[in-house]
Amino acid sequence: MKTIRITLLLIALLGVQLVKGQSKSDKIYDVFSGKEGVTNFTFSKNMIDAIDIDLGDDDDETRVTGDLNKIRFLSYNPKKGNLSGTEFIKKATAMLPSAYKKYEEEDNHDNDAEIWLLGKNRKFTECHVFVTNEQDEQMRFIVSFYGDFNVNDIKGLKKKSKGFSDQ
Repeated sequence: MKTIRITLLLIALLGVQLVKGQSKSDKIYDVFSGKEGVTNFTFSKNMIDAIDIDLGDDDDETRVTGDLNKIRFLSYNPKKGNLSGTEFIKKATAMLPSAYKKYEEEDNHDNDAEIWLLGKNRKFTECHVFVTNEQDEQMRFIVSFYGDFNVNDIKGLKKKSKGFSDQ
């Protein structure tokens, strides 16, 4: 009974999100949703407000400021799906329109995630973190942040996105 209630609540929340209009990046979630090896869910604004999500470290300054409207999460298991992990990430990032820019780190020693942003300077409306792994058969993750926000430390946001995928 509890599972049915939670499922109905999630369906209602997703319906509200569809009425509000979709981002061009939602195509990634639409294409992969329901496919073998894929799990995804969304935190709506109401859920984000109800659950105090802190993207900063213990005594660190807040990493993301502004109005966060939605967080989407998608995991892909290459062992259960039709694509390798590398193929999945390549296909998913190719679905982003040209307005999205890949964030290039100056000292990119850490090749386990790609960050794609929509916005200018440090003010963004979308941030998508594609978490990869060393082995092609390991899980892949996408964590997407939507809203009007400033990112003071993109490396911190990348670290937190990878933290979401570890849970």
